[in-house]
Amino acid sequence: MSIQDKAKAAAKNVEGKIQETIGNVTGDSKDQLEGKAKQVEANARDKAADVGQGIDDATDDATSGGSGDKAKAAAKNVEGKVQDTFGRLTDSPEDQLAGKAKQAEADVQNAAGDVKNKVKKMTK
Repeated sequence: MSIQDKAKAAAKNVEGKIQETIGNVTGDSKDQLEGKAKQVEANARDKAADVGQGIDDATDDATSGGSGDKAKAAAKNVEGKVQDTFGRLTDSPEDQLAGKAKQAEADVQNAAGDVKNKVKKMTK
């Protein structure tokens, strides 16, 4: 997935917000629902782009002799994003918070993996 995929997802999200707003203003429930559906689709596309980037990062880590920490971090990040998104869709603050916590944990794992890889390269 690329930056273009994320841009398309962002555009779809804006399109959905506009359609939902028009539905809210006019009282047209069909526009409201279609707008929300487009936003959900945009969110899914954005998460798919993130997963693709995580896979690319993990592959780069594995092929460059990395420790595999980046792969674990990518998996944890995806898990967190899915849980956060689920929490937003179901209005569950607990799931949103748990998802964000997993994403933060992934950031720490990723940074630790970077440090380990740099130390490995320096000691070779």
